[in-house]
Amino acid sequence: MQGRGMKQFLSAALMFSGSLFAGDVKIEDPWIRAMPPSSPATAAFMVISNRSDKVVAVTGGTCPVAGEVRPMITTLSKVGGREVAGMEFVSSFSVPPGKKRVLEPGGDHIMLMKLKDVPKAGTTVPMVIWIESGGHREKISLEVPVR
Repeated sequence: MQGRGMKQFLSAALMFSGSLFAGDVKIEDPWIRAMPPSSPATAAFMVISNRSDKVVAVTGGTCPVAGEVRPMITTLSKVGGREVAGMEFVSSFSVPPGKKRVLEPGGDHIMLMKLKDVPKAGTTVPMVIWIESGGHREKISLEVPVR
């Protein structure tokens, strides 16, 4: 990891609050998709690594530009004998012990809805991601680039 990617990784790691997951959950390459000024929503993408021995769940978050920050998964269903991709809001998605969950365009992601201010490409937006494990809730604070 070099340059900007390393800086984003270190920023996320250093801004992590609390000690429950300290060193166990890492967020790499976070970014928010730039959208036209009239857009009511956008999405955040990242790689979430769980180095603990317990399942962690991403339950949502907060962001000053959005009224709601919620996990969304991709779904596949059969319609007329054809497989159709869709999206579904969930209360959380999990990251198994020792695994990574990749949030990417066309796949699972975090929705930023009811935008109060549409993030512009080239800017950085503060964002908090909530994670839970064993009944404990912690937050990871990020500075997320918009691209």
